[in-house]
Amino acid sequence: MVVAKHYRRDLDCSLKYLIALALTAALVYAVNRWFIIPQANSPDFFREYLGDILALPVYLPLSFYLALKLDIVSPDLELGIGHIVGAVLIFSVIFEGVVPLIDKSSTSDIWDILAYFGGGLIVYLVSRTGRTKVGSK
Repeated sequence: MVVAKHYRRDLDCSLKYLIALALTAALVYAVNRWFIIPQANSPDFFREYLGDILALPVYLPLSFYLALKLDIVSPDLELGIGHIVGAVLIFSVIFEGVVPLIDKSSTSDIWDILAYFGGGLIVYLVSRTGRTKVGSK
């Protein structure tokens, strides 16, 4: 008899990885903002896109942790692909659609949306850590 393999998440372990991701992303953002961008010859990637890639890796784990601590969400809830894609869409609409209408110095850029997706992918991959096989034979 073959038993189907499935994965069970260790939520405490996953949450620790997500918090570590958020802190690392915030540190990378700070180093970029204070030390790399001020250099006259810094590449456009660091000025234009790195912050957008790091936005969701900072925001999603911290908001998920806060929601858990405030009992807004169930402790069994996983940060799933739907949550991540939803956050990417919300960030895209707000920062690439609404903000440029309000702030004329801001511009809408398709590459920023792709950067949000890249950050969302990082969050997704990290959120999948801490899974253990159950029922394997």
